[in-house]
Amino acid sequence: MQQKSYMNWQTSLRLAAFVTLMYVLPLFSPLYLRMMGGEMFGFVGSSPQYISLLYSAGSFFGLTFLLFLYDFRILKSNYTPTKRYLVLIGGVLLITLLFSAVQLMLYGCLFIPENTGSFPPDLFGSIVLNNVSLALIAVFVSYIIYLSERRQHLALQYEALKAENMQIRYQALKSQVDPHFLFNTISILDSLVDEDKQRTHEYIQRFSSVYRYILQTKETVTLEEELRFTDDYFGLLQVRYGECLQFKTEINPAFRNYSVVPLSLQILIENAVKHNIISRQRPLSIAVRTTDDCELVVSNNYQPKSMPSAGAGIGLANLSERYRLKWQKDISIEQTEDVFKVTLPLVFKTPKTV
Repeated sequence: MQQKSYMNWQTSLRLAAFVTLMYVLPLFSPLYLRMMGGEMFGFVGSSPQYISLLYSAGSFFGLTFLLFLYDFRILKSNYTPTKRYLVLIGGVLLITLLFSAVQLMLYGCLFIPENTGSFPPDLFGSIVLNNVSLALIAVFVSYIIYLSERRQHLALQYEALKAENMQIRYQALKSQVDPHFLFNTISILDSLVDEDKQRTHEYIQRFSSVYRYILQTKETVTLEEELRFTDDYFGLLQVRYGECLQFKTEINPAFRNYSVVPLSLQILIENAVKHNIISRQRPLSIAVRTTDDCELVVSNNYQPKSMPSAGAGIGLANLSERYRLKWQKDISIEQTEDVFKVTLPLVFKTPKTV
């Protein structure tokens, strides 16, 4: 996503106009003129008021516009911080002094009679003092805008890095699909070829569907998509384990369009198969159900192997991190003597309207 910059000539124009209005308009109020005796710097009683107005407003506007343009350009530069601030301060002072000199000459042309030809005492000092105050305001406002844009830029960088990290994690998680599953699948396929052509065909179809789903690049899928994939994935496992492995679902149709992270159920099923005893005497039963709290619960009877499998907990840790990165939500893991249960959040995504 491209960051929009406000440090440009349009912003300089608006800010200069705003500062001019804030400075000049109050000076023409009857109360202010009465308090100041009808005169102040830039306002000469003997000159038409509109000339004083044009002179004062033009001076304020011209200087602030130049200062904002210069400040923005320097703050956006690739200078080192020290050089940037030195160039900024030096340039602002130079612009202020040069503009003050031009302003003094213009003042002489507009308000000093030809037969007099002399400036009021301390006029140049007053002009410089007034312009320095404008310069300080311009630098302060410019720096605030610069810090705001820098903060936005860092936030965008953080979001981009977070998305990239999530994608890397997702790819790493996909690559964690147990290689043994692939080898076992090919072995079972080999044994089926000569026994049952119909079952072989169905097995190949499921196998193709499973890996097509695994290789997809979506960051989220609907629960409906995940359940279809899970049905194919579990079908492959059941060819190997038969009735020793059971799978039950209890899904509220209202939640089928809610979103989950891809391969969530595959990881939990694989985790259950990898770490539990599966036999005729001790079949493994995996249940998937939804709750009224927009949650997906995956549970299995807990009958751990005597020798723990390698990589215990890696899949669950990565799954938890993916949910945290994508939606800032946590998964819940509970274990008792008899049951191992993982609860996943279901996220409703508002359909896009054309």
